[in-house]
Amino acid sequence: MAGAEAKTRQGIAGVRFLSILAVFAPAPATAGAWLAPEGGQQIWTSVAGEREGVSFFESSAYFEAPVGDATSVVVAPWVEQGYETIDGWRAEATIGAKRALYRDDANVVALQAGAVWMSHPGQDCSEGGAELRLLAGRGFGRSGFANVEIATRAFEGGCESERLDLSVGYRPAENWLAMGQVFVDAHRDEDEPAIRAQLTMVNFRPSGRGFQFGLRGRVDGEAEEVALIVGWWGRVGD
Repeated sequence: MAGAEAKTRQGIAGVRFLSILAVFAPAPATAGAWLAPEGGQQIWTSVAGEREGVSFFESSAYFEAPVGDATSVVVAPWVEQGYETIDGWRAEATIGAKRALYRDDANVVALQAGAVWMSHPGQDCSEGGAELRLLAGRGFGRSGFANVEIATRAFEGGCESERLDLSVGYRPAENWLAMGQVFVDAHRDEDEPAIRAQLTMVNFRPSGRGFQFGLRGRVDGEAEEVALIVGWWGRVGD
């Protein structure tokens, strides 16, 4: 009986944890304006797709660990192999601090600042740079959330870019999260931004771990692109 009660309590704790993740960690790679729950969180994502008939593969991770009531440390590496990559691959990594500027029961505004490394920068530009990101989110009880992020990057030599991430999530059931996302990447040396849309589902287990799957495509009318996404969510150290 004691063992069954302990298992039940563990399951309840896991459900509470997955509820926090489901509402407050919407996007792979950039997990929203809300700070990570106690113990931190990690999201691993793999992408396989084609651009104009040529295969490519992406792998990324997102680690966030709280260091206080209003601050957390974020680390997010990314690597791509295949399509139009120099030396067959390219990579980026970001490390920074995220701090909540305002929050109440439903809303949060945060600022994230950090350093960025890029393996293959543009001509005359440095590999290292800085990123500043403003994040805002609103939760709708236990049913879903909306999240918006605006980021700017700067590298020595004049390489600058902006990014806009929009995420909306809905929970059709206790252990399921449906997400729709739009990512807009604008580089100062390019005429038009790249716009991608993504639809995914996340299934959470009683332990709080989650499995994500879905599709991503480019929707700006430029290079044809379609990709399959799989991901894994959990605590840091799982």
